[in-house]
Amino acid sequence: MVNRIAHTLIPIILISALVSCSSTKKTTTKRLPGYWQNQPITVDGYNNDWPSPYPNYDEKAMIGYNVTNDYENLYITMETGDLATQLKILTQGLTVWIDKAGGEDEVMAVNYPLPSNDKNMAIVPQNHGPNSRTNLDKIRVELEERAKSALLKANEYSLQGFKACNLQYPLLAIDTCGVVVRMAIDSDNELVWEAKIPFKSFYGRNQIERRDKGKPIGIGFEITAIDRPKGQNTGNQGNRNSPRVTGFSPSIGIGGIGGMSMGMSPGRNRMGNNNSNIQDPVANILEPAYKNSKTWKKCGLAFPNQ
Repeated sequence: MVNRIAHTLIPIILISALVSCSSTKKTTTKRLPGYWQNQPITVDGYNNDWPSPYPNYDEKAMIGYNVTNDYENLYITMETGDLATQLKILTQGLTVWIDKAGGEDEVMAVNYPLPSNDKNMAIVPQNHGPNSRTNLDKIRVELEERAKSALLKANEYSLQGFKACNLQYPLLAIDTCGVVVRMAIDSDNELVWEAKIPFKSFYGRNQIERRDKGKPIGIGFEITAIDRPKGQNTGNQGNRNSPRVTGFSPSIGIGGIGGMSMGMSPGRNRMGNNNSNIQDPVANILEPAYKNSKTWKKCGLAFPNQ
C-alpha cells in the first residue's frame, strides 16, 4: 500500500516542479515597450532631435531623460535646468550605467564628464553685499558663467565594462567601440547630455533583430554629491560615496559667501531669522548639489512594425 502511494505521488511532484519552472521562466521574459528612432540622432549636446519635454523625469535628481534606439545604436540623453545639479555634474562627473540584461548591474558605463580638479569653479561668489534680489541674480549669473567655463574644460570621457574599449579618451577621439558623447548648455541654460552607443560594442551584433523587440535594458544615471562646507548646521548632508570609477579626483567642496556656510538648520524658516536672511536664498540654489542621486530606468528595445 505504501509503495503504491509513493508511486502515485512522484509523478505529481514532478509535474508540479515542471509547472513551477515554466511559470518562473515566463515571468523573466517580459517584453517592454521602447522608443524607435526613425532618424539617427546628431550627438552634439543639444536636444533638437529629442521630444520636448523629455518623457521621463526624476524629481529628486532634478533630471529629465530619454532612451531610444534604431537598428545599430542605443541613444541616451539627460538634461537639467537646475544650476546646482549642473555644478554637481561638472565638478563630480556623471556616470551612465548600462545593463543589457535589464537590471541594475553597475558594470558597464560611460563616464562623462570626468570629475574636475578646478576647485575654484565650485566656490560660491563672494563680496556681493547684503542679500537682495539684485545680488542673488548676480550670484546666479556668475555661477552660470562658471558652469559654462567648466563645460569648455570637460574634454575627456572614459568607458568601463566594455570588452574592447575600457580606457579614457579625448572627447573628440573615436574610440574602438564607436561611442560618441557630447554635452552643452543651451540658450535656456539647460545642460543637455547625449550619447550614441553602438549595439556592436556590448550586444555582440552590429544590428538588433525583430526577435530583440521588447528585450529589457537598464539605464542608470549616477551623480555624486559635492561635499557640504564644514560647520554647516543641517541634517541633510550628502555622503561622499562616488561612482566606482578609478583614477579620478575626489569630491570637491563649495564654500560660503564671506566665509559663512550656505545651508539651513532643520526646521528654520527660509527667511525667518537674522542669520538666514543672507544665507538662505543661495542655500536654496545650492542645496541639490549636496545630495547624491541615482536614477534607474528599465526600458525595452524598439523595433519597427514594418
